[in-house]
This record gives sequence, C-alpha cells and structure tokens, in this order.
Amino acid sequence: MVPLDTNQDTRPSGGMQPLARAAAGRPTTGRTAVESSPELAVSIRGLTKSYRHPWTQKLTRGLEGLDLDVRRGEVFGYLGPNGAGKTTTLKILTGLLKPTSGWATVLGEPIDRVESRRRVGFLPEHPYFYDSLTGVEYLEFVARLSGMHAADATRAARAWLSKVGLGERERQVLRKYSKGMLQRLGLAAAMVHEPELLILDEPMSGLDPFGRRDVRDLILEQRQRGTTVLFSSHILPDVEALCDRVAILLEGRLERVATVGELMDGCAPAVEVRLEGNRLLEIPGRFAGVLERMDAGGTTGLRVTVPDRLQEILGWLLAEHVTVHSVTPLRPSLEQLFMAAAEQSAFHAQTVRRMA
Repeated sequence: MVPLDTNQDTRPSGGMQPLARAAAGRPTTGRTAVESSPELAVSIRGLTKSYRHPWTQKLTRGLEGLDLDVRRGEVFGYLGPNGAGKTTTLKILTGLLKPTSGWATVLGEPIDRVESRRRVGFLPEHPYFYDSLTGVEYLEFVARLSGMHAADATRAARAWLSKVGLGERERQVLRKYSKGMLQRLGLAAAMVHEPELLILDEPMSGLDPFGRRDVRDLILEQRQRGTTVLFSSHILPDVEALCDRVAILLEGRLERVATVGELMDGCAPAVEVRLEGNRLLEIPGRFAGVLERMDAGGTTGLRVTVPDRLQEILGWLLAEHVTVHSVTPLRPSLEQLFMAAAEQSAFHAQTVRRMA
C-alpha cells in the first residue's frame, strides 16, 4: 500500500503491523545478476514457494515453477480462486516473502534489491493503517517515505485524497473511516508518488458499485499515463473492462495467459430467452440437453446451451403464441473460466502421460 523503497521498520505502536516493509540486502533468488528485457515490467522464471506446517512439518507448495511476463504499460489481471497463489506471488514481487527457488525482476531489477521497489506502488489485500492519523497526514507520511519533499508531499496528499473521493474528510482520523473509505485511501497511498508499476491485490474489495467505478477510472487513467498495473481480482466485469491480458492460476500453477476475449471464446456459449409472465411450458423432447428452464422474479426464462439452435427454439415459441421479451447472450462467470482452464490443463496432462 505504500511505496516499497525503504528497509526501515515503520511498525506502528500498539501492535499494529507495518504497511510495507522492504527487505534489503538479503538475496532471495540465488542469482547475483539477472537479465531482463527493457520491455518487461515484471519477469518471473521458475518461481516456487513452499510452506512447512509448524506442527506436522508437512510441505505445501504455494507456487510451483511459475513463469510469467508483464509488459510495460499494460494492465494485467491475475486471476484464480482463493489459495491459488496470487497473493503469494505479489508478496514475493514486493519483497514481503522470500521465494523457495526461482528468480524474478521488477522494472529491470532483481527482487532481492531495494531498487526493484523504489518505483512500485502496492496495495495489499488486507491493508493496515496508523488509525490515529488523518487521511491527509497518512498520505503525507507515505509520500515522504517515497522521497518527496514536504511541500510536494502535502500537495500530492491533498490531490490524491480528493481523487479518491475523500477530500471532504481530510481531517477525519482513520479509525472513523469505513472499510470502503480505507480501501480508497490505500489505493491513493499506492499512487501518491506516481509509481511506474502498480501492484494491487483485490483493489475492488469492500467497495460499492460507485467506488468500483471510480477505481476502474483511476486504473485506466494510470494506463493512459504509461503506468503498468498488475492486479488480482475475483470480479470478472472489472477484469473484462480493464485488462489487456490475464493469467489464470490454479493450485500454484499457471494454467493460461490470454486476453479476456480469448478466455471467453474458450467457454461454452449460452443465451437467455426471457418470456412474458410465468408461463407453464412443456419443453419438447427434441430440445432435451439444449434448453433449460430458469424462472426468477415472476417471469419465465429459458437457457439455450446450444446457440446454433436458437432460431429453431424461437420458432417453436412463436408457434406456441408465447411473447418473447428479450434474447441475451450470457457471459461466462469467473468460476466457469477457472473450470474451463482446469479441464484444459487436466486434458493436456492426461495426453502427455499417454504419449510418455
């Protein structure tokens, strides 16, 4: 949530944890020199993270052999169910976790160097705050940590507080902020020093629809000024509206990197036909496995799972003198995208085993 450019312990009093503490001077990759293309904001090769249970000593893989590139200037979505390894990846890139093996570079610098985090803004999934500060004081503090002079820090703090819709609460202490307000403040803290790379872990979490719209606008604004944005999310419409490319992670393994359009093409299409009233219709046997009834809100809906037969189904409804209110293509859910990626991965693994 703060610019990751310091190796000092900034732990708040009262047991609060530090917002971001950059680890410096500790090699994390086992490599002394890592080459990275100047066209890449993030480059990851063979990144692995293992956890050992403190009681059973059982070893669990959080990440397994991750290879991933994020180009400069793009908005990159990082998708996966809970426990897939998304947060683990982002914490390794920001120096908050040490990888078990593999290497990565951020803006051309190996992740074991403080320099890799000087031009990065980070919003963690569960940010912590100095709740005795006001909004503007907190942003001033974050801006000063990034190296800004006092006058510039104050100016930037007030500007960003207004940008995220908190300008009228400039002097309100953070303990009185709601969850959504704190999420907005955390986003402002990640951008107050105008980073070259934004790493956002679930940035829409806790926001109402208006807040999500504002965050989308801010991310698009950052892309226009050339900032690279890497963010994780469970909200497919936000991913679809923002991302140039997305990566799907399942059980610590990268399953696919593609555009949102390519992901949609990989899922089975469907169409919803909404009818007038709550009609009792007997679906003919010839539409078995093609047509499903889905009633809701006092109206009758039909789900067409084979869109090529839509015209035939509409002809049947007209012959039955049924009024059709709407015909709507259905967008696959994020769960369906995950399942499609998992099935594709399982099929590929099975094919490889047969060929071996």
